[in-house]
Amino acid sequence: MSRFAKRLFIVSGWVLLLSAIPALQVRAEDSDPTVQRGVAYLRSHASSVTGVGESAMMALAMIKAEVSPADPALAACISRITARFSGSGYLPERGNGPDVYEAAVVSMALANLDAEGHRAHLESLAQFLMGRQKANGSWDYQGRDKGDTSISQYAVLGLWEAENAGASVPGSVWDNAASWYMSSQSSAGSWNYHRDEGGPETLSMTAAGVGSLLICQRQLSRYRNKGDSSHPLLTALVAEGAPGRYDVSASAAKISDAIKRGFGWLGSNFNLSKNNPNIGRSVFYGLYGIERIGSLGDRETLGRVNWFKQGRAFLVSEQQSTGNWSQSFPDDNMNTAWAILFLTKSTAKTLRRIEIKRLGAGTLLGGRGLPKDLSSLTIAGGKVVSRPMNGAVEGMLAVLEDPRAAGETASSAVAGVVARYLAEGSEALRPHKDRFRKLLSDRDPGLRRVAAWSLGRTGDLDVAPALINALTDPDDDVVQTARQGLQLLSRKIESLGPPPNATPEQRQEAARKWRDWYDAIRPFDLEGLDDADVSAARRKKPQ
Repeated sequence: MSRFAKRLFIVSGWVLLLSAIPALQVRAEDSDPTVQRGVAYLRSHASSVTGVGESAMMALAMIKAEVSPADPALAACISRITARFSGSGYLPERGNGPDVYEAAVVSMALANLDAEGHRAHLESLAQFLMGRQKANGSWDYQGRDKGDTSISQYAVLGLWEAENAGASVPGSVWDNAASWYMSSQSSAGSWNYHRDEGGPETLSMTAAGVGSLLICQRQLSRYRNKGDSSHPLLTALVAEGAPGRYDVSASAAKISDAIKRGFGWLGSNFNLSKNNPNIGRSVFYGLYGIERIGSLGDRETLGRVNWFKQGRAFLVSEQQSTGNWSQSFPDDNMNTAWAILFLTKSTAKTLRRIEIKRLGAGTLLGGRGLPKDLSSLTIAGGKVVSRPMNGAVEGMLAVLEDPRAAGETASSAVAGVVARYLAEGSEALRPHKDRFRKLLSDRDPGLRRVAAWSLGRTGDLDVAPALINALTDPDDDVVQTARQGLQLLSRKIESLGPPPNATPEQRQEAARKWRDWYDAIRPFDLEGLDDADVSAARRKKPQ
């Protein structure tokens, strides 16, 4: 068997493995003592909570804190939730506005617990939430049609999680929601609960407006960038499919401007105090919204304040001896859940899951066949996958670098690399950047794709030059994998290219644009160094 043929097996095994990601993930509870005390409080009170919406919020907080699904308190909440489904769809416990809150939080909890296992439930929830959207794009209480900023925020969150899990949400839903949020923003950049009724502008509602627009912006980008979609032969891990044709009405520039003005208002008014009238009815609810916009907007500060450090210090000081956080509205269970969602950076965890599924492992070419020797295969998540190789990543790389490695052995090595990435994140790949860089020049395109995928997930900007060079690779799959890696490093939703099946000229032009981007943002101490010297410079730099 030729070395090239063996690498064809590698890619197939990798994609099949990643289709079974849930089977590889093992939860380890959050080690933060503050979070642990909060989770203990929720566990002790879960049995006394009968409301489905409240149970879902408590479940979501426990899930984000990495509580095992087998935990009795979490399992009881999930059982209470799933009892609301029937053959006709989702049957909310409450109506008149709280039903939207309820369905949205149930969607968030189930999507983060087991999106694949609850796919049918999430589709039902998406249909329910879309059915409650008002003609102006908002969600509101029964008898009102002007729009409620808080209810609309939760509907957007629930639909976002459902669509990420594979539920069908038309572009018009995001388009209309974005238009309404822009129409209800004040001239100063803030939001309140009901624009038509007046009332104070608050941090919690402004975070709701900014966060909802950031989500709408992400979801609408799929329709704006139709010409820059993935290669038709690339296999997506999430069965989201190509979005249908839809002409977005909400201007991308106007959405960006509204988000910018919202951030500006928040930066000028960010002040954590339970008695601060600008915070809203619950400072803990407000903090949950702040974490969302910080993660979605990739911002460490609001104004000159590090929002997470200040928020965490506030929560540590306000935690009660019983582990809860207390405020009169709405109750301690919900305030404790919101505090935990802030401390665990819950939105950042959702974004990482999206990154892995949408731009990560599921975007490598598959379907080329399986190894003849099936002894290295197993079943996980209802799919045939390559059994990941155990041991250190160094050993897996040694297999990939060895031209004598059999196809099934190489496939198992790739599976092992991916499994380590899913378990440990970028830290599993970062020490091996130099070897991945070297593999980018291998004569085997399958191995070059593996190298490009791995470099893009190290999280280090110093690998960007190697990926930029790979944009001119003769193999289009290598080019697209390198492009997606650059998207992850740069956090650019709108890529600088090149498009699939690009001409050599288009690839050169895209490489030029990416070099301009890198030259503009790379650390000053790396200027003048070529790609081979960057890692050495980093090693010599004092820590």
